[in-house]
Amino acid sequence: MARINQLISFCKVVEMNSFSIAAEALNLSQPTVSLQVKSLEEEYGVKLLHRDGHKILPTEDGQFVYDHLIKMTALFERSKQGVRKNQENYKGSLQIGASSGPGEYPIPIILARFQKEHPDTRVILQVGDSNEIMDKVANQSLEIGFVGTKRRDGNLKFSPYLEDTLILVAAKNYSFARGGSVTFQELQEIPLIIQQPGSGATAILKKALSEIHLQLTDLNIILQMGLQDSVKAAVLAGYGATIISALGVTKEIETGQLQKISTEVLDLRRQIHFCHNREVPLTNLARNFIKYAIKYKKI
Repeated sequence: MARINQLISFCKVVEMNSFSIAAEALNLSQPTVSLQVKSLEEEYGVKLLHRDGHKILPTEDGQFVYDHLIKMTALFERSKQGVRKNQENYKGSLQIGASSGPGEYPIPIILARFQKEHPDTRVILQVGDSNEIMDKVANQSLEIGFVGTKRRDGNLKFSPYLEDTLILVAAKNYSFARGGSVTFQELQEIPLIIQQPGSGATAILKKALSEIHLQLTDLNIILQMGLQDSVKAAVLAGYGATIISALGVTKEIETGQLQKISTEVLDLRRQIHFCHNREVPLTNLARNFIKYAIKYKKI
């Protein structure tokens, strides 16, 4: 069966009256164009071109074939242009999710900017813990999820997005915060308020502890709460310290409401990922938003 590149090459040779000029116009080698035209002639079982002096001209059958194929190649080109135009279309609705770290920063700011630049777009953001967001992407309730951890899941494809670090923070006047740093032994004594087990922050904390052969039970955890905002509210009220996403407390540290406390030993670096359901092709709007989010992730 003839292929579209054979049709295009044949039509271009007819239009240029030359194999070499057609090859140059198509950014192909002359032997490639000659081979494609030969294959097309074999498909039709007739000679489509002949040489007249220095020119390549269509035979009677070749002219008949050209008159039909040029319409097909024009339709093919228009279809490509239509797809490209559709890919640049920002109209529609997009459901995305984010765990509490990226859901605090930078995703809301990126969303607001994206919405302002593309007012025909309606993007809905759901914030939850990482497991909740991954579940919703897997069951197709959300198209994209930005999460602080990843899991083995055949339905999900993960891509690195942004580097983050968990940090120990407390209210400015909290007793353990006054020195600005604590030893690991002191860390084990500090009353800690952490996020629920499904959160990416708690998963990273557990992993960091396991690397030095410890568990969450080796810390003085007094409360486990739902989302990051709940934890921050309790810490700001002076009820304890927390180990939390640095992205999520940028504003509070800058305003002096919370103080970062340096710690020893624990490696609390993590990678924020975005994920989507590998079984479902991303919409053009989703692909465009991902490109935008990557471009402005350090906004």
